[in-house]
Amino acid sequence: MKKFGILFALIFSICLTFNITNAAGYEKITSNPKITAALGALETVNRNDVIAILNGRNSTGKPIRIMFRNLSIYGCTNCEAFTAKTRGGDLVIYINEEHKDAPTETIACLIAHESQHHTFTNTRAEELRAWISETTTWNAFVRKNRSVAYLNHPLVKRENYISKLYVKQNGVDNIKQLIAKNPVYANLQN
Repeated sequence: MKKFGILFALIFSICLTFNITNAAGYEKITSNPKITAALGALETVNRNDVIAILNGRNSTGKPIRIMFRNLSIYGCTNCEAFTAKTRGGDLVIYINEEHKDAPTETIACLIAHESQHHTFTNTRAEELRAWISETTTWNAFVRKNRSVAYLNHPLVKRENYISKLYVKQNGVDNIKQLIAKNPVYANLQN
């Protein structure tokens, strides 16, 4: 009977510590709890369009995997995140592992941005759509909880900067200029 009690307690504790990723329904997208929290945060600001893209409503028809990665191995040390296509044709979003401690909302914004690259058209229009998705997501988080704008993290500073550009007069034009000045986007088609 004592063995049965121990076995029951063990099974019960496993059930209680059941991976939050599976409980949230994001197991096809990520196994990382921080990314799972960011996906949940996207839902709280009604970015269901982003969740749909990640779940398979994209150019591949398959879920997009998301993970933290050392981006320097891809020669992208200064990148916050990027979207890649695997040899098998699947899509994956790599978020720079230096942001593992970033506020959940900022990770969600990077995901919103990168989700827009599922078409791989490599155009300025695609990049503009991605940046606008990122900043409108950030603005939704700030409207929901103003204190996130005051957190001390490099990604918060990035989001606040992009937001200021966007909310100024001719906001879309300001984002277009930001893209045009960035050497990473120099070879994009119009």
